[in-house]
Amino acid sequence: MASPAGGAAGQAAMDRNLAGKRLGRYEVLTQIASGGMAGVYAGRAVGVAGFERLVAIKVLHPHLAYEEEFISMFLDEARLAARIRHPNVVATLDISDSDGDGYFIVMEYIEGDHFGGLLSKAARGGERLPTPVVVRVVIDALAGLSAAHHLTDETGAPLDLVHRDVSPHNVMVGKDGISRLTDFGVAKAQVRLSSTRAGQFKGKLSYMAPEQASTGVADQRSDLFSMGIILWEGLTGRRLFRAENNAATLNKILRERVPMPSELYPELAPFDAVLTKALARDPNERLQTADDLIEALEAVARETGGVASTRSVAKQVLRWDGDKLEAEATRLREAMDALGHTDLNEAQMPMPREGSVSRVSGPRPSPAGPEEPTVAARPDNIAAPSKPRRTRGVVLAVLLLLAAAGAFVVFWPSSQPDAPPVAANPASDVTAAQATTPATTPAQTGADTMAAAAGETTPPSANPPASADTAVTPENVSDAPGSPDEAGRHPTRHRHPRAAHDDSQATAPATQPAMPPPAMNDAQDDLLANPYRR
Repeated sequence: MASPAGGAAGQAAMDRNLAGKRLGRYEVLTQIASGGMAGVYAGRAVGVAGFERLVAIKVLHPHLAYEEEFISMFLDEARLAARIRHPNVVATLDISDSDGDGYFIVMEYIEGDHFGGLLSKAARGGERLPTPVVVRVVIDALAGLSAAHHLTDETGAPLDLVHRDVSPHNVMVGKDGISRLTDFGVAKAQVRLSSTRAGQFKGKLSYMAPEQASTGVADQRSDLFSMGIILWEGLTGRRLFRAENNAATLNKILRERVPMPSELYPELAPFDAVLTKALARDPNERLQTADDLIEALEAVARETGGVASTRSVAKQVLRWDGDKLEAEATRLREAMDALGHTDLNEAQMPMPREGSVSRVSGPRPSPAGPEEPTVAARPDNIAAPSKPRRTRGVVLAVLLLLAAAGAFVVFWPSSQPDAPPVAANPASDVTAAQATTPATTPAQTGADTMAAAAGETTPPSANPPASADTAVTPENVSDAPGSPDEAGRHPTRHRHPRAAHDDSQATAPATQPAMPPPAMNDAQDDLLANPYRR
């Protein structure tokens, strides 16, 4: 497609270099490639605590950055590629726009070269890539193509995606030995923002299927024809459909006989049958799916030396592209040195931001009050009571108080006319009681247990419980449940009802030690500890 900008101005726009600029949270390091639609840069994503990650940033050329048709194609590429999650497809990580530079796509950074570059370097060196390595690269690319062809939407409906630009230049071969399919800029799918006008061609002519080259119509079997061309060129080290001009190239694709690899290299004869099916001009005579072509290649590979390992592929990448990769790594180091590094030994660990609780995984806000922070499920807090448990605790506390009140009525002194007279010396009685009464009674322990289950805390030892002989006077009646004293305690909760008749203790000196309650009988203890047994 002709560029809107012409001559030197258009070339200057194509040669723009964004190295050193910042696009959002990404820093552009150096340019690594440039195509007809966009430039590709190596960059790094920066974050907190010295976080850095190398990425590839694809930016529309400036003369296309504000063209609606190219923007829609660019967004389609990002949306479609981001849906494909497969190890043999270059991952699309992010898309955003920048001030003055338009949209950009952030992709996984692949340290390596495209398959066409490897074939060219090997051909200039007078060699061909080893057959098992070629088979491995093509199988990897077919696996990524299969994932694209099987792509579905959110409901599981197939998108019928067609790449339409399968070529050696869009198969990235990494230094890790893994090959990945990339560049879905001209892909066709059921849902797109852009549409192809009648008679408009997308893709590289010399790698098009006959139906795509003649009419512009392509389906998934057209991608398989393109993969057949890549396999043929990888095995032979030569170009299949190459001519002086587009007309001659189109004539080769549509009419001329396709030579088999064995005509050039007899040892490649086992691949003739596979390529005859893959390069059939009639789509119905081809292998129908990428998985079918993978199985056919694996069957042939078992007869011709197998499929290379990723280590073998990596060795070929380093052999033919080692100088290029080293030069690129040097440019990246220089760019990062110029922009500065974060010393990981000195990087501070910032605290996370305080904010509202997530509505996705956190609890829903209570209509009765403000939301509470989410507590992580750890072994030490799994049993922590939640709001319903606290409500249950309040109910148990009320039942406990009702039971205590019932016991108070049952054992009221007026119902016991033969009670012994009060001692004349309360202080001596208190001393004697202290010497003979255990520090903690079963009833007190049971009541404390119930209070703990109700979510209450046990009064600290610095504030001992009130004396068992303390009289119920207007001054301490207000200490009933619901009206705690200054220390936050409820003295009447553990007070023995039988001691309420002793009014002489109301004038006891402030320094007199407090009395623990006397032991209760089994009936009282069971009533306070288990109010449901009435």
